[in-house]
Amino acid sequence: MRQDTGSGLTRRRLLTLGAVGAVAAGGLYAVSHGPGLPPLPQIPGLGEPPPPELRLDPQPVDFTDLRARRRIGHAAYAYEVNGRPATYYVTEPFGARLDGWLALHRRHVGQAPDQIRSFGAWVRGSSTSWHSSGEAIDIARLRADGRDLTSLRYDQWRDAPASELRRRLRLYWGTAAGLHHEFADVLTYLFDAAHANHIHVDIGRFGPERPRLIRRSNAQVQAVQAMCRHVWERTDVETTGDFDDVTRDATSRILEQVGGPGELAESREAWQAFMVATMERAQAT
Repeated sequence: MRQDTGSGLTRRRLLTLGAVGAVAAGGLYAVSHGPGLPPLPQIPGLGEPPPPELRLDPQPVDFTDLRARRRIGHAAYAYEVNGRPATYYVTEPFGARLDGWLALHRRHVGQAPDQIRSFGAWVRGSSTSWHSSGEAIDIARLRADGRDLTSLRYDQWRDAPASELRRRLRLYWGTAAGLHHEFADVLTYLFDAAHANHIHVDIGRFGPERPRLIRRSNAQVQAVQAMCRHVWERTDVETTGDFDDVTRDATSRILEQVGGPGELAESREAWQAFMVATMERAQAT
């Protein structure tokens, strides 16, 4: 993804949040909290309502309305195509969330990258991409001292010998777990072929909401299933995108093993506990 650059940055205008989200499972609507609004509807079998989808579509902005950044946390930002340090443009809340993700990664994975390589953040004008609103980024590698700590370039190592492939998949999904801890929308190589060379994250539809399991989300459920297989060695779990009984049993047993609260689908706290435990196990095994 090519980046555009410029100068004379101004603080970005606030985006207006929509009140009504997309249709949720079972024909229910996810409605954002606010004065005079009724409580969110419950989905049978879940302890909490579905997360509110605050915005239906991106609102494209010019890069001059965004914050220019050259680092993510303590790590320098570089463009994956040429490996050179670069500037990227995002909203202040999104930049802060990226910093928080890398601090989480350092704490629970134990890696301290000095460089994050990316295919880009803001791009001009598309009304269908959260990149255009400065609320998305495509992450390709975490590096330190001139070498990869974790490569998210599945396209480059998917044909590696079995033992090397297992190692890379474990680190890939351990890193993805940290991203899923911080971002509701995370797209990996399981989503489609276009994401084989990076992991895409954004805070588009859900804004400042912290993630929890959305059982209708194929991307979230597939990621959980891949973590069960490649990090927790639960090879009975298939990456179908369906939160089936096998997946529910596996995640419940993992949470019980690590002292997490309840079942994965029951709370945001259970989701976060699962992701943190997955990050730690990925590095330890």
